[in-house]
Amino acid sequence: METRLSLGWARPGDLVELAATLGDGTHTYTLTAQTPGSALLLPTDALNRAFQGYPPLRMKLLEELAREVSRAYYASRMNRVEKTRRRGSAVEL
Repeated sequence: METRLSLGWARPGDLVELAATLGDGTHTYTLTAQTPGSALLLPTDALNRAFQGYPPLRMKLLEELAREVSRAYYASRMNRVEKTRRRGSAVEL
């Protein structure tokens, strides 16, 4: 639990913790800044009220979550192909 693992970078405009927000609210990771920056934190109850007031918002965020998962899958797949190439065999995974 005390191990630090860098999963990626958050850039201006990125949405993080979408899975927790759209799911059961379970916290999935901690965001730590390595350089000065700003973050906008939205309370879960405020988001739930926004979802009730404007139902398409949840669907738009689910679409963004799907894109985020797809990008992460693609990046991990490319990383695996690159590691395989470095070992001397270019095998499609």
